Amino acid sequence: MKSDKKELVTRTGVSFDPELLIKFDKWIEEKGFPNRSEAIRYIIREYLVKTDIEQNPQMEVVGTLTYIFDNHNFDSSAKLTELQHNNDNLIISTMHAHVSHELCLETTILRGKYHELQKFKDDILSFKGVLTGDIVIASIK
Repeated sequence: MKSDKKELVTRTGVSFDPELLIKFDKWIEEKGFPNRSEAIRYIIREYLVKTDIEQNPQMEVVGTLTYIFDNHNFDSSAKLTELQHNNDNLIISTMHAHVSHELCLETTILRGKYHELQKFKDDILSFKGVLTGDIVIASIK
């Protein structure tokens, strides 16, 4: 159903020094934005959502935690299982993949309060044998 309400757009100007504009235009092209306006809106939305989440640790969010661990130096399998069972209210799904003979990758889809997801991430990434990892958080409001 089409709305009769017209969408209002406010135009504004932004000044760039030439070097920054060259780098920004290259980034826009690499990312595939159709124009500078879309790229600037994207950057602003990302910043505002991130700031909102960080300022409201009780906010309900979703996210993915992805980490790689050395299976031969990972002596925390029992601790990992216990942590996952103790946080089953946060975990939507987990995927485990063998990257090589030594390395495994796990991605866990999470939903809960921001501070709970951050704590879960910190607990996992502190295990011996975890080589690298990161969490991506998105607001669901």
